[in-house]
Amino acid sequence: MKLSKHIFFVFVTFSFISCLESSEKDESVEDTAINQEATIKNTDTFYQYSVWFAFVNKVFDGDLKVKDLKTHGDVGLGSFDFLDGELVMLDGIPYRIRENGEISVGEDMDEIVYADAAFFTPKDEFPIENSIEFSKLASILDEKKKSPHYFYVYKIHGVFSHIKLGGVPKVSPPFRYGLDVLIPRRPVFETTNISGTLVGFYCPDYIGNINTKGHHFHFISDDRKWGGHVMDFTSIDALIVQVDQKTKYQFDLPSNETYENVKLDNEFQYN
Repeated sequence: MKLSKHIFFVFVTFSFISCLESSEKDESVEDTAINQEATIKNTDTFYQYSVWFAFVNKVFDGDLKVKDLKTHGDVGLGSFDFLDGELVMLDGIPYRIRENGEISVGEDMDEIVYADAAFFTPKDEFPIENSIEFSKLASILDEKKKSPHYFYVYKIHGVFSHIKLGGVPKVSPPFRYGLDVLIPRRPVFETTNISGTLVGFYCPDYIGNINTKGHHFHFISDDRKWGGHVMDFTSIDALIVQVDQKTKYQFDLPSNETYENVKLDNEFQYN
């Protein structure tokens, strides 16, 4: 009789443990499914950290870490904390282009003051066969849009006979000047006969002062020696354009005293 009770106890214990293991496996599968579903939903989202109007008005200290930006996209552009470098993210790698032209990879704990990002899943691809100047690019892209009322992300690869890129001058608190003063004084990098990729974003006019209107491009060369905000170029042969249309828009705001107390006095738009 005692043996039967012992066997019964072992059976119940084994059944209980098996149920727990099964439950844990079910929860693990469910968590994986939820994460996969979130990733699928996230691929249609244009993500932004901070707002353009705040960035213009001297909100130059951010609290978004590089490791967190990577959860929102594998392409992106923006600026690092205290304007210590322009940001261009390509294939999940966040490059920092400092005011002296030095290029490095942003560390996970580095902070960003402003950024656009997205997971790039191209919906269309086409060549621009003939040599063009940067001033002509926007109109060519506009002709290809399904509608100007959506958001768009671009990867454009090509070879350029000349390219002109802008950096940002590093600042320290207290911040004296906004972007309307700093951008005209920005460091400029120019080079010739170089291949690389433009990472760009398009926002409709109705975005107002939340983001820059129209197209905004940053560049990183194939050899990772040149990069920055695109100011001008002349292409050679064909540019290969990949386009990803986005129908969702999400932005996070800085959580610090600078943002809390900013006076949104100045308006300034540039591309």
